[in-house]
Amino acid sequence: MILDIVNLYIIAELLDYIGVIKLTVAELLREGKVSRLMKITVLGTSGSGKTSFLRSLFGDDFVVSDVKRQDYLEGKANLTYTPIDVEESTTTVSMNQLGAMVIFTKSNQFEIMDINDGVDNLLSRDDIDSFMTFSIFDTAGQERFDFMAEICLKGSDAVILLADGSNVSSIEYLNYYIEKIKHEEIRSGIQIPVIIFMNKQDLSAKGLYLGGDFARTATRNEYEVFETTIKDPECFQLPLRVLINQINDQ
Repeated sequence: MILDIVNLYIIAELLDYIGVIKLTVAELLREGKVSRLMKITVLGTSGSGKTSFLRSLFGDDFVVSDVKRQDYLEGKANLTYTPIDVEESTTTVSMNQLGAMVIFTKSNQFEIMDINDGVDNLLSRDDIDSFMTFSIFDTAGQERFDFMAEICLKGSDAVILLADGSNVSSIEYLNYYIEKIKHEEIRSGIQIPVIIFMNKQDLSAKGLYLGGDFARTATRNEYEVFETTIKDPECFQLPLRVLINQINDQ
């Protein structure tokens, strides 16, 4: 269950009252160093690595609705899916969701974790400068679930787009999501920060990866593109910091 800001206030006041910690959550709240619960939507075609990306951040805490692919069927029907490492490949069949927290330390570092672990950290540390709470939505990437992208985009504070960097159709499909994002911006009257992960960069060694410039050209350089691979979780740190800064600037 996602712990919302109201519950954080209640916990903070109780902790402040009984004097459990030095730099209390209540102090952070009073100083305006915590944001409201925000929503991040993760979009991309089937096989682009959305769920794997989130699992690289949260491990087994990220509970998924994935099933093993039926590659012999999906490859024929979905041009955005590249059948690589089929024996280990899964696909999301509905929607995955997680409550997350970003903790900013006084040394200008940040940590991303499941919201329950994040609350535990708040109660035991005195090096925290501020924190943000998020609800993250990972939607199914198959074309028959396209309607879920529009639903999940409503009320989004930021969007992460992923493309299979070895598949032209997956990259070109980014524009489909970008159009939906623009429609939501018009509907809400609010600009939505967006970053793009050109995923599977590790396949460049096999001559399969198309490169970040291909994605930049395909999306007309409207958004920042980062070349990534789930085999190196550290590669997501810089783009996530960029996205968080964009959210803070809104």
